[in-house]
Amino acid sequence: MDDENAEKFMNCFSKFNPRSIKNEYYTDLLTHLRDDINIEHTRAHFIYANKMGEKYLGRYKKYFHDPDIREFNMQHEQWLFGGKEYAEPVLKAIDEFMVMTV
Repeated sequence: MDDENAEKFMNCFSKFNPRSIKNEYYTDLLTHLRDDINIEHTRAHFIYANKMGEKYLGRYKKYFHDPDIREFNMQHEQWLFGGKEYAEPVLKAIDEFMVMTV
């Protein structure tokens, strides 16, 4: 990765707590989940890049009860490097997730 793209990558995460980022990437590695996880006063939120394929969408719906899935027409993680047209809608959705009440 060149310096310009590395800088873009790091700037995308600057507004998040490093612990949250670590937790996201760690939990993404876990595959053993029960179906229809439903925790009182909790809702799972997902950014879904539909060019990733239906497999991921199906996983979100299988494992999480009533997930809030925001679908975007892009490749996986394209919002990080694809410019404002991809980043701004995703960051707006994340901001909305952060203030939602359950």
